[in-house]
Amino acid sequence: MDDLNFEEVDSLIPAAIGEPGNRVFYIQARRGERVVALKVEKEQVGMLGGYLGSILGSFGSPEPDRDIAGIIDPVVPVWTVGSLSVGIDEENQSILVTAEEFQIDPDEDDGYDEHSAVPATARFVLRAAQAAAFAEAAAELMSAGRPPCRLCGAPMEPSGHHCPRWN
Repeated sequence: MDDLNFEEVDSLIPAAIGEPGNRVFYIQARRGERVVALKVEKEQVGMLGGYLGSILGSFGSPEPDRDIAGIIDPVVPVWTVGSLSVGIDEENQSILVTAEEFQIDPDEDDGYDEHSAVPATARFVLRAAQAAAFAEAAAELMSAGRPPCRLCGAPMEPSGHHCPRWN
């Protein structure tokens, strides 16, 4: 798979499809007519949003610049993200988010193909206001999930919760 490079984005947004407890999470980038979605874990959305939110002070705490288009349907991920990293360019007031494709460990998979051993990458360059919008949207997604148990932290189902700490 070719690497995905967005030197500029119109938006980079987190999204979840499905009901709490059964949601699938994505990040979707858009530049003009080009739209790319990557499948991610809920924790990756939360961690990326939290980190972007924490570094925005070095950019003067910009107002979030939310894309009015929102998520573009249909959401069809090109691949699943294994890792995310963030780079900061204070001089150009931009943030680089890099996603690397999830790869199965060759020691754990008999069908390992050495020709596809190099994971695909996606690079998204954001303005600080776009990063602020991502952080805000990620926080909203995290809070829209199932509430955590106050004793063990595990998500609580609407039908109840069998907490391992409650004996």
